[in-house]
Amino acid sequence: MSYDTEHVRNAADPPGIITGIPTFAELLDNAALAGLYTTIRQSSTATGPELVKTSDVSKKTVYDYLHKLERAGLIRKTGDDGGTARYVAEGFELTVTVRETAVTITPELIEVIAHRNDYPPIERVLNERGITTFALVYDLVKAHSEGDVTIRQIADLTDLAPGTTYDLVDALYSVLSLGDDESSPTTYTPADFDAEGNDLLVEMDDE
Repeated sequence: MSYDTEHVRNAADPPGIITGIPTFAELLDNAALAGLYTTIRQSSTATGPELVKTSDVSKKTVYDYLHKLERAGLIRKTGDDGGTARYVAEGFELTVTVRETAVTITPELIEVIAHRNDYPPIERVLNERGITTFALVYDLVKAHSEGDVTIRQIADLTDLAPGTTYDLVDALYSVLSLGDDESSPTTYTPADFDAEGNDLLVEMDDE
């Protein structure tokens, strides 16, 4: 059986149980929780003891987070290792639309948010401008790494100050390991911003 309704879409299987919407929201604010989910996802599988060794939080907190993530359906047990549960991360895509603006939360975005305590520009923009602006910058930074937009255009589209934009682009380049090869675009400092070149906003209006 397959179905496609206004609120629920599924190719064939019975719908899964989604009970942890608050946990999805917490991933955006709690770097440690986001980091634990990301570690499991990047490691393919992980056990509680392995995560305790690599985590900056207490053993109790690690197991509390594992329970929370499992209840939310973000991780699941995939067998055991000598009697110790082994976990695997589940992929997800959560789209929220407010006032005709849609923002999609993905594991890749959570991976960056897990570094919010390590990079002040990430923390500042998330706190001051919210997830929508941050997610937009994330997408535009990937476009910047392909040479499709400039930092000035990112600042124009997000309404961020040039200095803040440069700092955030620099932080995301580090987190995403962009710009490591000779073909990557140059990341300019705020002093290099000028009005030369094509304006992305004008191009979008012309389309």
